[in-house]
Amino acid sequence: MTDRHRLGRGPSWRPRALFALALAVLLGSVSVLAASDETIRVRARSGQDIDTMDPAFYRGNEEYNIDLAIFSKLMRYEPGSTELVLDAAEWVELSEDGTVVEFRLREGIMFHHGYGELTAEDVKFSFERIADPENDSPYAAEWGALVEVEVVDRYSGRIILDDVYAPLLSSTIPFTTGSIVSRAAFEDRGEQIATQPVGSGPYYWASWEPNQRIVLERFDDYFGEAPYYRSIEILPIIDPLIAEFSFDVGELDATEVSLESVERYEQAEGVVVNVLDTLRYHWLSFNTQVAPFDDVRVREAVRYAVDVDEILTGAYNDVPNRSNTMLASDILGYWEDAPAYQPDLERARALLAEAGYPDGFSTTLITDDVPVHQQSAAIVQQQLRRVGIEADIRIVQSMFETIGQGGAEGLHYASFSAVLDPGYWFEWFSCDQIGAWNYWQWCNEEFDALKEQAARTAEPEERAERYVRMQQLIDEDVAAVWVTNGASIYVHRAGELDPSFVAMYAQYRYWGAAD
Repeated sequence: MTDRHRLGRGPSWRPRALFALALAVLLGSVSVLAASDETIRVRARSGQDIDTMDPAFYRGNEEYNIDLAIFSKLMRYEPGSTELVLDAAEWVELSEDGTVVEFRLREGIMFHHGYGELTAEDVKFSFERIADPENDSPYAAEWGALVEVEVVDRYSGRIILDDVYAPLLSSTIPFTTGSIVSRAAFEDRGEQIATQPVGSGPYYWASWEPNQRIVLERFDDYFGEAPYYRSIEILPIIDPLIAEFSFDVGELDATEVSLESVERYEQAEGVVVNVLDTLRYHWLSFNTQVAPFDDVRVREAVRYAVDVDEILTGAYNDVPNRSNTMLASDILGYWEDAPAYQPDLERARALLAEAGYPDGFSTTLITDDVPVHQQSAAIVQQQLRRVGIEADIRIVQSMFETIGQGGAEGLHYASFSAVLDPGYWFEWFSCDQIGAWNYWQWCNEEFDALKEQAARTAEPEERAERYVRMQQLIDEDVAAVWVTNGASIYVHRAGELDPSFVAMYAQYRYWGAAD
């Protein structure tokens, strides 16, 4: 290749059209101190336990966090910034036309648990496995442009695409879809790989007691700088009040706390409070394929019955900002002029009558065990009652299985996390995600076409135009009622930990000790 751009000649590389940082959640910083035999105990993100540690099939929140601790990638985000740095790769080169990525791995990277050296064959296996339609990975579209990963030799390879795929270097390779798994371990452990993962990152998976604790241990043969702490214990504590009590009595070293607790911890001596805007979207939506919500007039009536500001006050303690569209304001393609709908009960009742429901109707409002979701659902329930809609709240353990795969009827209240590249935000509501992550059961062919066009467009302004139009289509079809991009409150003890923050979830690849 004569026309190419080498990524990672220096200590870091910033991809073209990488967007302003929207600080999201916790990522431990690289420590310059000597390694310690200490253990830290942290609450799992949102308090949720893992479902599977197979990167091709992640469902929950904690999987994404642990992923950065146990798996290597060709490139990753530098802790505390949006800079991309080389990880398992010694160098990465992008062709001038953006369709070939050549890489060379560092030699001597070892997998955990004695599974040998990481090679280009493992890279090929990892990426092609997600892309293979027969494996039915919900993340297949992230590698949708992949033709093949060509193995050149033991340490070198080429990622060959059929077209430009703009998010490749900002979300696919440095995110969970770029995790490199051991082919030998996969073939040896089979389905057990889901709860006995094998990576090559700074920590290895040591043990798991479902709904009790996950233990990660420092990998002494890690190819990079050793993390400070010997082990991390991750405790799945759903109730934030219990998490706060555990932090207060010293059973946790760091935790996310409830939005209502900001002031209390800001006044607490020896506690550092971080209020972080998140790359997440919270929404109320519908199964748009089943009556009565297959009628856009009914969906519009709900939009006029809901008071978003009231939800933010009652459930979110007025901590995060209101969102009127999908993308956060710092993300490419943010729809600045999105309408901020206000409640109009008279109009809502008129739309219901026009749709054939003058006396309202009964339905189900589904949500999960995340407290802020439940609080929001309870407020929505009362708001809908004002226009004659009786919504019975149903709490489920798995939204993915119930309304994603299951296609449950009625309304739901949920939230998804996203990444810095805007394409990822839209990925889950395409037609081919019905039966997986498309909780709306919504299919719009123009939306899908624009999503594909944007992914194949290198020019940021052109991508932005397509993303704005996609948000307008969601608005026109009333596929969702947007609430907020959220906020997370993290606390840790001053003088003990030294966390840094990045826009990619609560990932603790490293936790540093305070100077």
